[in-house]
Formats: sequence, structure tokens, C-alpha cells
Amino acid sequence: MQTEVNRLVNRGIIFGIVWIMGFGSVVALISGYQANKLIKDSGNILEGKKKVVQCFIIGTVGLILLVLAISLIFIYRKTKV
Repeated sequence: MQTEVNRLVNRGIIFGIVWIMGFGSVVALISGYQANKLIKDSGNILEGKKKVVQCFIIGTVGLILLVLAISLIFIYRKTKV
């Protein structure tokens, strides 16, 4: 089980950093959620809570950046027309 948690959080952190037009952020959030569920189901015996929090932070920041980028594109297009 610990290996599964480690795999999930590492995948989430890597995809969150790479970002891939927001897709990486979604993967980071999903991986963090799945790892958090495994940790809770184990009775908090498994390690990795800090990495789960990192997944959530990286995923959330990535999605915020995506929303900001899309907003700026629409604002720029609207003012130019």
C-alpha cells in the first residue's frame, strides 16, 4: 500500500509541475485525492500526507493559472475588437 501511495503522489507532483495546459493539474488533484483516500483507509498508518498536500497545492495553483490565462485571453480579445 505504501508503494501505491508513493506512486500516486509522485505522479501527481510531476504532472502538476509539468502542467500540460491544465491537464497535469487535474492529474495532480486526482492523484492527491486517491492517495489521501488510501492513507485515510489505512487508519493514517501510511506515510505521505505532506506529499498529498503538495499535490493539492500544485494542482490548485495550476488550475488557477489556467483560469487566469483564459481570462486574460478573453479580456485581451475583447479590448482589441
